[in-house]
This record gives sequence, structure tokens and C-alpha cells, in this order.
Amino acid sequence: MEIFVVIDGKKTGPMSIYEVRELLRKDKINTSTLAWVKGMTKWEPLKECPPFKNSIDIEIAEADRNSIIVNSEERKSFLEPSPNLSKAKPWIRLWAKLIDFPINIFLGILFLNNYLGRSKLNELMGPDALQKMLSSESTAQPEIGVLVLITLSICISWIITESLLISIFSTTLGKWILNIKTSMIDGKRVDPLSALTRSFFVLFFGLGFWVFPFLIICPIISYIYLLNKRITQWDRWLKIEVTHNELNALRIFAGIFSIFIINNLVGLLLLSPEPIIP
Repeated sequence: MEIFVVIDGKKTGPMSIYEVRELLRKDKINTSTLAWVKGMTKWEPLKECPPFKNSIDIEIAEADRNSIIVNSEERKSFLEPSPNLSKAKPWIRLWAKLIDFPINIFLGILFLNNYLGRSKLNELMGPDALQKMLSSESTAQPEIGVLVLITLSICISWIITESLLISIFSTTLGKWILNIKTSMIDGKRVDPLSALTRSFFVLFFGLGFWVFPFLIICPIISYIYLLNKRITQWDRWLKIEVTHNELNALRIFAGIFSIFIINNLVGLLLLSPEPIIP
């Protein structure tokens, strides 16, 4: 959702809900500031706009701060994600994950490439393995230790890369292209520990750590939960909110082609031939 507000006589925006919340908390705007949200026929005071009308943000902004008393029930309500924040869009999130996947596992692939060797890695995960699978050619199954090593390398790489991006930029490349932002529910940037924990929870509860059959079961459970609650279980635990802003044609175009471009770039790691030693 994109929001425009008038600050010092100038139209400012578009902004997300949590950005407007931050301006309210810093007293840079007030509840009477003129605002406009897509779908409105005219500019209205912020307190009359659909995302904020009758919301706790407006009540706090209009109240005398010295008179605000917070009990345990009210504190719990503060920590609950705003129902107007953002619609659940699991397929957009999956789209972002497809863009981010090769980036997140890149460090793991580099490690496996050096540890197992390029030819061995190509045999297990590269085009040779794909060709044998498509031709139904029987191949020797890799040892359990090798499978565990590959799984752990990819998962650790994912957790480290994604948590660094979210804690530093509040987004990843896929989320940025598809106009998705991640923050704490108070509007602050996700701290490194919360980002690290979230990335682990995504892999464990969302993807079953890439272990069959949990790789199928966990995404289905997470999908149903997200549709019903409009928030994932791990984001609720960590008090994190994910905001989906409007997708325009350029972002959709970039989101489609970035999947192919990024996968091909990372694929060069597996496709590049080993140096020939005379």
C-alpha cells in the first residue's frame, strides 16, 4: 500500500504504513496531516484514511503521552501486527524466494566446489546429474555423509546470506525487486540476531531443512497458516512484519527475468570447466 502525505506544503511519498508510523512517532507529522491512499477520491486528514482510521497509532498520537497507561493486555495488542498492514501474498513471497535462492546458496556452492572438487560437484548437482536423471540412466547414489554435507552447506549459506541482507538492508534482492520490506512491528530495522533466527525458522519450519517428506509438508502447513493469519508463525514469534507494496509492470518484468539471469550466473560456477593442466 502506497501512502502520500503533505509535509511543509509538499507532497511526500509514496511511503509504506510503517514509514508513516515512524513519522508520527517522531512528531514530523500529526493526525491532521493531509494524506492520500490509492482508492480515495480526495485528500483527507491522516486519521480519516482507511489504514489508520480508528487505529492505535492515531489514538496514541492524539493522546497526552503522560496520560498513557499500558497494561499487559494493551502491551500485547501493541505487539500484534496491524490487520491493515498488508495482505498475505504467499505466491509473491515464493517468487522472491526463487530469485534469492541461487544468491543464498552461493557461499555453500563455493565451499562444496573447493571441498568436493568441481567434477564431483558437477556429477552430483550439475548438468551431468541432470542429464543422467532425464535420460533415466542409473547412477550410484552418493554417500549419506556427502548428502549431509551438501544439505548443511546450502542451509548454512542460506541462513548467513539472508540474515545479513535483511539485517543490513531490511530486504533481499528478490524482495527488493518485488517491493517487499521486512521490519520489526515497531518499524525498526530487524536486528542481526532476529534476522539470523528468522532465516533458520524459514528453513526449518517453512522448508523442512530440505529433507523429504518435510520439504513438502512444511510449505503446505506454512501456506495455510499464512493465508489464515496473514503472517507466518515465525514472524509472529519474532514480532516481525513483512510489507507488500504495489507491483508495477517494471517490477514484474524484472522479477521474471531476474530468475533466469541470476540462476545462469550462479550456474556458471558448475558449468565452468576445470583448468587443463599440461
